Amino acid sequence: MPPGDAPTAIGIITAPSSSAKTRSSRATASVRAGAAPLRITPSTLAWIWIAQGIGGSTPALTKLALDGLGPFGLVVARQILGALFLIALATLPRRWRGETAVVTHAPWTRRDLLLLVTLSWAGFALPQILGAVGLERSSATHGALLSPLEPIGILLGAALVLREPLGLAHLVAGAFGVLGTVAIVVSGAGDARTGDLRGDVIMAAGHLCWAIYTLAAKSLVARHDPLRVAIFAALLSWIPLVPLAATEPFDAARALPALGWVVLLAFLATALGMVAWNRALREVSATTMALFVFVQPVVGLVVGVVVLGERVGWWAILGAVLIVQGVAVATVRGERTPNGGTLA
Repeated sequence: MPPGDAPTAIGIITAPSSSAKTRSSRATASVRAGAAPLRITPSTLAWIWIAQGIGGSTPALTKLALDGLGPFGLVVARQILGALFLIALATLPRRWRGETAVVTHAPWTRRDLLLLVTLSWAGFALPQILGAVGLERSSATHGALLSPLEPIGILLGAALVLREPLGLAHLVAGAFGVLGTVAIVVSGAGDARTGDLRGDVIMAAGHLCWAIYTLAAKSLVARHDPLRVAIFAALLSWIPLVPLAATEPFDAARALPALGWVVLLAFLATALGMVAWNRALREVSATTMALFVFVQPVVGLVVGVVVLGERVGWWAILGAVLIVQGVAVATVRGERTPNGGTLA
């Protein structure tokens, strides 16, 4: 952490990773002794914002790529290119990738392999397919506005699967996020001329499926290198989609410009976004990651206005303010853990 930078306060609950066991035990002792809650470092917060910013701009980039490619072909090309970007990233020195913790190389168990296949196909490939199919019918801004459905799935899954308790700050931040999202939807900021109910329903299902990736990755990145998990997931995700992509019509004249957007998608969403998401998950709980997803509609609105020329109303601006306020609550208001809990 650079000199003069102060960590941002937030209380989070999670199982400790191998690189954070000592820090976790100290934090637990401090909490039991009545000390101030543990705080997120600026570097971890930066990874969270990078991941969510990329997530907010992904619908617009996908919409542009769909002008020349079918949804299955787009996802296959994006994942293959993304895997290549990740492999290239793995060749760089660890300090260039912003990694300071000791890399974990635990043995891969049968459970780990099952989780990897699950997050690769059900939590990674499937949401992208649903999102692309939905964007063929609806608008990119609608896709971004629907992104707060992700934390709903993550919060429920984290409570049921990971047994992560929901603290007061999580509930307050989530309420701000929901209110902000409702205000944005009421504003009619999306492009009504291209919006489609069926497309929105399909995209909504895709956003909910992202919870599968987050919940499965949380356990894996606690035992394995996040970058290695990202590479394996990208390499596995496109394999079952090749037969479906082969059935789509292909026009070389239209596909060539679309490939440029696919390259950008591969670098940002598949490579950098996945690494940022996994790196953040290694340090914070799935519940906290869920709350920061409320940043995505704000980013989506900005990209929709600047790139796609979509209009934004005052209700949408109010909604964006509420969402940012929710993230501020999650960042500034630290919470103490229950007895026996551990902090990341």
